[in-house]
Amino acid sequence: MTQPSSLILSIKPDELSRFCEKLLKRSRDISKTHDALSTLEAFITNFSTTSNHPATYQAIDNILHSFSEQTRQALLDDKTTELIKALKQLKLTKLTDIHHHLSRNGFYQILEIAAAQLSRNEIIATRNWCNSWFNDARLKAEQASGFPESYDLNKANIDVKEFQAMKDTSHFLNNIN
Repeated sequence: MTQPSSLILSIKPDELSRFCEKLLKRSRDISKTHDALSTLEAFITNFSTTSNHPATYQAIDNILHSFSEQTRQALLDDKTTELIKALKQLKLTKLTDIHHHLSRNGFYQILEIAAAQLSRNEIIATRNWCNSWFNDARLKAEQASGFPESYDLNKANIDVKEFQAMKDTSHFLNNIN
């Protein structure tokens, strides 16, 4: 008996919508749910042929985009709350974790929202902390490399993710009036 060379899937927009609603209701981790929806969207885009049913494909794409945008917004809201707490408490580990799990654009978006919710004194304290940490790390990394304006984070024993998170946060806070 010969094996079939492909698998045909059938996706109806209303069934997909119900599936996505169930996925959201069962979600315990909005980040994982968002990733799952992004993967599903990529899967459908990659393996579907739109020529036979362009209107159905567009409806499916719109449904996935809508649910993905919902989870993205929920994720940004959650991360904004976490970021405010991390900045107020000057928690490097939490700041790094938030930075690592978002795009740079997403991080700057929530950093702007978070900064608007901090007092002037909290912004100054956070800016001083970030600048101090970043300048110290930059100096150590430059000394470890042996070359001016060249960094060796590994040799200086500086975590790359921490360095980038503090660099981006410091850059943002230094541009607030």
